[in-house]
Amino acid sequence: DRILDDKLAPLRFVDERGETSATYPFNPNGSPNGITALCSPNGRHLAMMPHLERTFLKWQWPYLPEDWQAMEASPWHHVFQNAYHWCRQ
Repeated sequence: DRILDDKLAPLRFVDERGETSATYPFNPNGSPNGITALCSPNGRHLAMMPHLERTFLKWQWPYLPEDWQAMEASPWHHVFQNAYHWCRQ
Protein backbone atom coordinates (compact mmCIF):
# COMPACT_ATOMS: atom_id res chain seq x y z
CA ASP A 1 0.00 0.00 0.00
CA ARG A 2 2.86 2.38 0.78
CA ILE A 3 4.33 1.88 -2.69
CA LEU A 4 1.05 2.89 -4.29
CA ASP A 5 0.34 5.68 -1.81
CA ASP A 6 3.82 7.19 -2.31
CA LYS A 7 3.58 6.74 -6.10
CA LEU A 8 6.70 4.57 -6.24
CA ALA A 9 5.27 2.28 -8.95
CA PRO A 10 5.58 4.35 -12.14
CA LEU A 11 4.71 1.46 -14.49
CA ARG A 12 1.94 -1.10 -14.24
CA PHE A 13 0.87 -4.04 -16.36
CA VAL A 14 -2.51 -3.37 -18.00
CA ASP A 15 -4.97 -5.35 -20.10
CA GLU A 16 -6.30 -4.41 -23.53
CA ARG A 17 -8.75 -1.96 -21.91
CA GLY A 18 -5.97 -0.16 -20.03
CA GLU A 19 -7.04 -1.62 -16.67
CA THR A 20 -4.36 -2.72 -14.19
CA SER A 21 -3.92 -6.48 -14.47
CA ALA A 22 -2.47 -9.19 -12.25
CA THR A 23 -3.22 -12.04 -14.68
CA TYR A 24 -1.40 -13.63 -17.61
CA PRO A 25 -0.82 -12.78 -20.44
CA PHE A 26 -1.11 -9.11 -19.54
CA ASN A 27 0.97 -9.55 -16.39
CA PRO A 28 3.49 -12.32 -17.12
CA ASN A 29 4.83 -12.58 -13.57
CA GLY A 30 1.57 -12.12 -11.62
CA SER A 31 2.84 -9.12 -9.67
CA PRO A 32 0.30 -7.63 -7.27
CA ASN A 33 -1.58 -4.57 -8.52
CA GLY A 34 0.15 -5.02 -11.89
CA ILE A 35 3.31 -3.39 -10.54
CA THR A 36 6.07 -3.73 -13.13
CA ALA A 37 8.51 -1.07 -11.92
CA LEU A 38 9.61 0.52 -8.68
CA CYS A 39 11.44 3.79 -8.23
CA SER A 40 13.18 5.45 -5.32
CA PRO A 41 11.36 8.32 -3.60
CA ASN A 42 13.64 10.87 -5.31
CA GLY A 43 13.03 9.25 -8.73
CA ARG A 44 16.71 8.67 -9.48
CA HIS A 45 16.60 4.87 -9.38
CA LEU A 46 14.28 2.63 -11.36
CA ALA A 47 14.01 -1.15 -11.32
CA MET A 48 11.62 -2.84 -13.70
CA MET A 49 10.31 -6.07 -15.13
CA PRO A 50 9.96 -6.95 -18.00
CA HIS A 51 13.46 -6.66 -19.33
CA LEU A 52 13.16 -4.14 -22.14
CA GLU A 53 16.27 -5.46 -23.87
CA ARG A 54 14.50 -8.80 -24.30
CA THR A 55 11.30 -7.42 -25.83
CA PHE A 56 12.17 -4.54 -28.12
CA LEU A 57 11.34 -6.60 -31.22
CA LYS A 58 7.73 -7.58 -31.84
CA TRP A 59 8.44 -11.30 -32.31
CA GLN A 60 9.89 -11.44 -28.78
CA TRP A 61 6.52 -10.69 -27.16
CA PRO A 62 4.50 -13.60 -25.75
CA TYR A 63 1.34 -11.63 -26.53
CA LEU A 64 0.80 -8.77 -28.97
CA PRO A 65 -2.63 -7.11 -29.35
CA GLU A 66 -4.10 -7.40 -32.83
CA ASP A 67 -4.01 -3.65 -33.48
CA TRP A 68 -0.26 -3.57 -32.69
CA GLN A 69 0.61 -6.03 -35.45
CA ALA A 70 1.16 -3.21 -37.97
CA MET A 71 3.78 -1.46 -35.81
CA GLU A 72 7.32 -1.54 -37.13
CA ALA A 73 8.84 -2.12 -33.68
CA SER A 74 7.52 -2.61 -30.17
CA PRO A 75 6.81 0.43 -27.97
CA TRP A 76 9.82 -0.55 -25.83
CA HIS A 77 12.08 0.31 -28.75
CA HIS A 78 11.28 3.98 -28.08
CA VAL A 79 12.87 3.73 -24.63
CA PHE A 80 16.22 2.95 -26.23
CA GLN A 81 15.78 5.64 -28.87
CA ASN A 82 14.97 8.22 -26.18
CA ALA A 83 18.01 7.17 -24.12
CA TYR A 84 20.22 7.47 -27.20
CA HIS A 85 18.93 10.95 -27.99
CA TRP A 86 19.30 12.03 -24.37
CA CYS A 87 22.95 10.84 -24.32
CA ARG A 88 23.68 12.75 -27.55
CA GLN A 89 22.53 16.05 -26.04
